[in-house]
Amino acid sequence: MKPVYVICFYWQGERWQEQGMNYDKVEDPGFRKHLARTGPLTHEMVCRYVDNLYFGVKKWAVHPFKFICFTNDDLDVDERIEIREFQSVVKEGVMPRMFMYSKAAGLFGHQVLCLDIDVVITGSLRDLMNYDGLYCTRTSFAGPDKGKLDGDIQSFQAGKEMEDIFWKPLIDDPEKAKEISQGRERFWVRHVMNGKADLWNDVAPDQVLSYKRHVMKNNKELPENARIISCHGHPRPHIINEQWRKDNWE
Repeated sequence: MKPVYVICFYWQGERWQEQGMNYDKVEDPGFRKHLARTGPLTHEMVCRYVDNLYFGVKKWAVHPFKFICFTNDDLDVDERIEIREFQSVVKEGVMPRMFMYSKAAGLFGHQVLCLDIDVVITGSLRDLMNYDGLYCTRTSFAGPDKGKLDGDIQSFQAGKEMEDIFWKPLIDDPEKAKEISQGRERFWVRHVMNGKADLWNDVAPDQVLSYKRHVMKNNKELPENARIISCHGHPRPHIINEQWRKDNWE
C-alpha cells in the first residue's frame, strides 16, 4: 500500500508570522480584530504546532504515511518530519499553499492529506486516509458561507489534473487570482472546483468539526464521532484547556 502523504504549511506571513503584522492595514475590521486577538506566535510555538500535528497523525493513522512540512523558515521539529521549501507566487493570505498542487512540490502520484497546523486530531483517521478520490474538503461551518467549500482540511490526488485545476491558472495570471481569491484559499477553491469536490460531510460524516461551532456548543465536550477539530480563528489549540485537547495535543 502506498503511504498517504500528510502535509502542512508554515510560512512567515499573515496570521502566523512571529513578529505579528500591521493590523491597521487589514481592511475588514472584524478580521483585523480577530488577528490582533490571536496575536503573534514565537518560533518555539510554531515548532510545537508542527510537531503536535505530526504526533496526532502518528497516534491516529491507520495507513503508512509520510509527513512533510513546507516552510520558508528554519524549523526545529521532530526528525521524522521532512522539511521542504516551496515557491510562493501569490503571497496574500493563505494562497502560498497552492504550491502543493504543482509538480515542483514533489507530491505527484500520491494521495495527499493537507491539514492546517491549528487542527487537533482526536480519533481514528481511517475514513479520511481511506479517501482516494480526486479532491475532498469540508464546507464552512456557519454564517453566510455555510455549506460553501472551505480549505483547511483537504485530500487530493496529486497529479497533472489537480495541477491544471489549481496551480496553472494561478501562475498564468497571478493578478486575476488575487482578485478572485482576495487572499482567501476558500474563494480560490470555490472558483476552480465549481461543484466538483467531494465533501467530508459525506465521506466522513460528523468527523471533521469546529471547536467553536461543535465543541463549545457541546459543553466543551468532544462529540462522539469527532476525528479532527478545526480551531479556526480564536482560540488556538494552545489556549484550549479541555482534557480532550491535552490528551491529543500537548
